[in-house]
Amino acid sequence: MTSSPEPLSRQARFPAGPAAAAALLEPAVAEAAGAGVTPVSLTLDYGATAAAGDDVTVEAWVDRATRTLVFAHGRLLSKADGGLVATASAVFRRAAADGSVP
Repeated sequence: MTSSPEPLSRQARFPAGPAAAAALLEPAVAEAAGAGVTPVSLTLDYGATAAAGDDVTVEAWVDRATRTLVFAHGRLLSKADGGLVATASAVFRRAAADGSVP
């Protein structure tokens, strides 16, 4: 299987709290991975600092997918200067057609 042709991209406000980047990136990479997936792994790496309320761009895309796993990536970019706020690397397990885990 191949990667998604177009990355998911949306504007958001950086939330408050210690897991702010994860709160934006985890749902985005899951959406990019598609319906019926469950998370196996999520790794976050941080770059520039963002404050609560800052405008950011959230991007997510599928790097590759197999019959049972989807490998997705995402990033948060500062709207103010385009700086990289955080990146995410995720692996998701696809459910079998009958809903069971393969």
